[in-house]
Amino acid sequence: MSKFDYTRAKDSAYSLINRFGKELNFSREVGESYDPVSGTVTSTTESYSADAVWLNYRNEEIDDSIILQGDARVLVAGSVEVDDRVTFEGEEWRVVTARPLSPAGVELFTEAQVRK
Repeated sequence: MSKFDYTRAKDSAYSLINRFGKELNFSREVGESYDPVSGTVTSTTESYSADAVWLNYRNEEIDDSIILQGDARVLVAGSVEVDDRVTFEGEEWRVVTARPLSPAGVELFTEAQVRK
């Protein structure tokens, strides 16, 4: 059991992301259904919103291997998963990595790398 109260840190992180970021719309494929008559597969998508801070990577962070030119870093007040989609300034981006900061099991925020 942790001696530090991370729930206060979570509240602070969410407050700062809310203050300096903006609400973004995300979507996630949550299932598929197959129609044997038509032979088609239909995806089911779930939409959600979360406050987030959108940041560009610094030039020295771009290695053209893991972080590509044009990728962005998004600090999200909540959980996102790899392959989730986020809309920013009218364009859809895909989450390629999601790293939650969760000391002692309390998720403070998630750092996501997104790509067009």
